[in-house]
Amino acid sequence: MGFRLKPREEKFFYFFNELADSICEASSILKSYFEEQNGAQQKLERLTEVEERGDQVLSTVMKQINSSFITPFDREDILLLARELNNVLDHIQGTLEKVVIYKAGYPKDVYALKLVKVLEEAAAEIKEAVMELPNVRTHHAGILKSCEIIRSFEHEGDFLYRAGIARLFENTENLVEIIKWKEIYEHLETTLDYCENVSNVIKGVAVKYV
Repeated sequence: MGFRLKPREEKFFYFFNELADSICEASSILKSYFEEQNGAQQKLERLTEVEERGDQVLSTVMKQINSSFITPFDREDILLLARELNNVLDHIQGTLEKVVIYKAGYPKDVYALKLVKVLEEAAAEIKEAVMELPNVRTHHAGILKSCEIIRSFEHEGDFLYRAGIARLFENTENLVEIIKWKEIYEHLETTLDYCENVSNVIKGVAVKYV
């Protein structure tokens, strides 16, 4: 028997999708900066708008959870997933914010862009997993597969982070530039860690409701 929900319960899946869509949009904006290497301030303004939208969705989830008699799964899991999705969004925005505040310009190697591309792929996979949550029982295997893919992107990000930091120290003589880009790399790597956190929460829900 499929996982059937009453209409009033579906609003939480709508909120999850809103957050996942925002993550995809934000990662695309961030990638466009690293690819095009222009318009940092304008792109940051767009990213901030997306990030603020995510904050509003999280706030709505927190309000709705208290007024909902029936929820699709545990209230703690709903809140945790919404928060972890929003953490990813916050950190994507925070990456470009650091670039702008530090006046960091553009990376001197390919690893930063590669990290951002992996982040965009992880965002797309998060979207796939979130879209399947209303059918968690019938699409259980697909959800778990998406979670493993997200986890593999986080591992790839760890490799790219280490390679990027090594290249940064090898090729950069200016200590201030090293400090700036080291922190930006760390922020990107942490963003992928948050993507893995999202996958862990989704996997926990999938295992619980199989």
